[in-house]
This record gives sequence, C-alpha cells and structure tokens, in this order.
Amino acid sequence: MLSFSTEFPVPETVIADDVCEAVREWISGSPHTRFNAAHLTGLGSGEVWDAAEGLEFIESIREDAADACTVAIIYRRDEEDFEWITTIVFAAQTVSKWISVRVECEPRHPRAKVPAARKPILIRTLLRKLGGGVDGEFKMAVAPIVLASSEVELAARCINGDVSSYLPIVYVSSQFNGHYAVNPNNLAALLFGMAHVVVEPNRAFSIELMKAVDGINVYGGTIALYWPEGGGRRSFFKRENISAGELERAIFEEVRRSLVNRRPLLRCTLAAVKEQKSRRHINALKDAGSKAVDEYVSAFEEENRAKDAALAAAEAEIVRLKGELRHIDAQSDPSGGLQLDLGGERDFYEGEIREIVREALNAQMSMVAPDGRRQHILYSIVLANAVPTERERLRDQIKMLLRDYQSMDGRTKRELEQLGFSISESGKHYKLVFQGDPRYTFTLSKTGSDFRGGRNAASDLCRLLF
Repeated sequence: MLSFSTEFPVPETVIADDVCEAVREWISGSPHTRFNAAHLTGLGSGEVWDAAEGLEFIESIREDAADACTVAIIYRRDEEDFEWITTIVFAAQTVSKWISVRVECEPRHPRAKVPAARKPILIRTLLRKLGGGVDGEFKMAVAPIVLASSEVELAARCINGDVSSYLPIVYVSSQFNGHYAVNPNNLAALLFGMAHVVVEPNRAFSIELMKAVDGINVYGGTIALYWPEGGGRRSFFKRENISAGELERAIFEEVRRSLVNRRPLLRCTLAAVKEQKSRRHINALKDAGSKAVDEYVSAFEEENRAKDAALAAAEAEIVRLKGELRHIDAQSDPSGGLQLDLGGERDFYEGEIREIVREALNAQMSMVAPDGRRQHILYSIVLANAVPTERERLRDQIKMLLRDYQSMDGRTKRELEQLGFSISESGKHYKLVFQGDPRYTFTLSKTGSDFRGGRNAASDLCRLLF
C-alpha cells in the first residue's frame, strides 16, 4: 500500500554520489536499522549493488550516460506486522535534476492495522543535505513564498493553473484583520518537498486579485490547494472548533493523498531506470555484432515503438482532458456547489450561498403541486445538499459579543475583526464593514449609554447578514 509519494527538484550542482551519501546518513542514523555506515559504503557504486542485514535489504541500480544519470535505491525492512519499502530515484538530465521518494507499507497479516501516514524523515534529510531546486516560477524553500503587492498577476496564474511549476500550490489568503488562519512558516516547513506555500500579503491584495480572476479566488483567511495543470481546487476554511495546528495537519493530509494518487514523473520511476539498463545492454550486444540476439532485438524494438506510440497518444489525451477540465473549472460555481452563474456575488463564509439557495428551494416546495415532478426535484436537491452550520455560529457569536456592549475595547475589536469586520472611526460612531463589502456597513456607538444599544446593533447586523 503506497502511503507517501513526492517528487521535487534539486540544485544543478547535485550529483548521484550526493544523493547516495544522504541516503546512507538517513539509514545509518535510524534507530530501527542494523545497517551502519560501513555496511553502506558501496551504495550507488557500479551498475548494481546490494546488501542485507537481518530482515533488511538494500540495493541500488545506476545508469550513467553522456547526458544523463539515474540512480534507483530500494530499501526494504521487515517488521512483525509490516514490510516497509522505500524507493528513491535520482534522475539527472541536461535540463533539470529531480528526486522521487515513494514509501509503501505492506501488512503481513489481515489483522495488521496500517499506521497513519507521515512525512518521512528521509525527505528532511535529502533537502537538508542537497537543498531544493527551482520548480518553474518558484524556488523550493522551507519558508513560504510571500507575494509582493505587485505580484497580483502571478497569484492569478497560480489560481488559474497557468504556472509552469510541477508541485501543487497551497494558497493562503489574508484574513480581514491581516492575520492568517494558519502559521505560514509552520505550513511551509510541513509541506517542504511536497508543495509550494504561497501567501498573499494583505486584504487589499485579495481585492485586486478578485478583479483579475473574476472572483474565483479564496479570500478572508480561506486556504486552497491548486494544481499547476488545473484540475480544480480544494478549499480549507478556519472553523471555531479547530486549531491552526489541526488545520495545518488537515492540509498536509490532503496534499499527501493527492500526491499518492498523482501519476509520477516517468523519468523518476524504478521502471524507467530498469528500462535504461536493458536498452544499454541490448545496444552493447548490437555494437558487438551479436547475431544471436538480432531477432529478439528486432521484436523488442518493434514492441517498444508500439508502446511509445500508445504512450504518446495517452499523453495527448491527458493534455486534452486537462484543458477540458480547466474549461469546466472556469465555468464552475466557485463555492463548489451547483453549477450556477453567481454574477458578482461570492461566499462570505463557508457554504453561505449554497445555504441561501437551499432555503429558497425548501420554501418553494410548499408552492408547487404536491407529489409532482417539481416537488420531487426540489426535495432531492434540498436533501442532497447539506450545508455547514457556519451561519449559526457567526450569528450566535455576534449576539454574544455585543449583548453587553459598552465600548470598543481591545477584545471586542479583535473578535469583530476575526468575524470579518473592518472597523474605522467615523465621528461619534465606529463604522463596521463586513467582509470588505461597503453594501454591508453598520455603525456602533463609541459609548454604550443605552444598555440595549449593543443588542439592537447585533439584531440589525444579523437580520441583514444572516
């Protein structure tokens, strides 16, 4: 069972021996191994090398050519309940150098429960010793990529799937108070080697970005996972009952699952290394004039040509489908609900528009013929589209916050900003704007002389917003 998979670029200065040294350090430094540094000195040397120690086995396959070098390392370790298989492939070509890491956990009996997947320490070891390379527009780093105010166009390309990077992009939008739902530094460190963490600088940037992408961007603290080649997005909302750390782990798990299911780069697979090895041996026999293998070679090459043609056709179909998927994404409801044109509106909180549409459909059911086609369709849609209870939470929080309002102290201001209000002074009153939309502007007195003032303000807010 494949539990972890990723591929990432490394600097151009990295060579195969550097990768082997990093793998040696990782294995010999593990508390679970019987191998020591002396056992692993031959790792990566020659075409094929292997070693065994107790229930552990390691082998390397290396292919060197004038313009390319590939090394595959397979490390197996048996435990009482599981067999762990880690495969590392280093592919160095003229244009770039990439590393692939795949971890499999195979249960040895039906009762064995596969442990929760984690990021392998090997990833940290490789990136610490080798460093991260350049992936399209982005240089891999343990720190997040904080966009400058002038980089709206780059953010738009991230969201539209028009960047040339290979790794996915985790986009962190700014909350209305300028903070973030997660710690961008912690998230970037957690996803280093798996995804780029791109952070927008402030709320004003988000508003400019909205114009550039026709309102499909996430905003107000929401975080989204985007793929460079398109393929939709996965959004993460910050909820009251979830901590920043828990949200970071949820994002990690989504990225991990996505990478496990993603088709790996062909050059970074064990099969590609073995194919290069077989091709070199056949070419050597041909160059030596061996007649015994001529017929086999002819059949092998014909089979390969057919395979290459089929692969090229499959690649072309994948490109076509990606383009079609991106076209569908561009027409989709950005809230992830029904395929409706929302005009200039968008969610102010998770599930807002879906909930409003659902309630309207529910109300409409009493106005159509009983047991008729329309009622059946409306009932089916209402039943199938459950929505989160974010509206109730926001409404209750506003009522509780303003129930005994007397003045705008630090706690009240901070909590209002966390709910999505921007606050400014305007004469004798405070001006509150919800989610940066001037259509939803409210006033709050600076001194609560009337004990009912806060409750009345909360009632007005909730009536118009919720």
